[in-house]
Amino acid sequence: MHYIIYLYFAITIVLMSKLKFSMFGIVITAILSVTVSFNSVNAEPLVMDINKALDPGPGFGTEKIGTVSVDVQNRTADLSINMTAIPKPDKVFEAWLVDADGSNYKLSLGAIEAGSLTTSEHMVNPYTYTEFIITEEPKDDVDPNAAGTYGGAELPTPFGR
Repeated sequence: MHYIIYLYFAITIVLMSKLKFSMFGIVITAILSVTVSFNSVNAEPLVMDINKALDPGPGFGTEKIGTVSVDVQNRTADLSINMTAIPKPDKVFEAWLVDADGSNYKLSLGAIEAGSLTTSEHMVNPYTYTEFIITEEPKDDVDPNAAGTYGGAELPTPFGR
């Protein structure tokens, strides 16, 4: 997509130079190019396996318990979670994004119902998060904090950059 924008700007410069406005065109093109670059910070969509947590932790093993798809576009993170594991009868799975390399803050994405959850979160900086985790919480849990990690995945770069 960026190459189309740059091609447009190059054509604009050529046309303006023929009209003796080349310096004006170069300045405007540079300003717009920087603006477009800052406004379209996006990562490629990624799909990862959710693996059962190591016991004892930290970290995740190799037993696959589901998948998570993450797509970040213009500071909106779209996540789709599908679990093959089933929570205990008196429990529910909850999905979280975690700033594991910084504050250890955990952002709840919601409960996973019938094995899946799709959510869209508008964030100031979605790249703060370095882990995606699943916890197994009591049904009707009143505690807003995360229980122990049931499973998860390390988020690759650009997450946690």
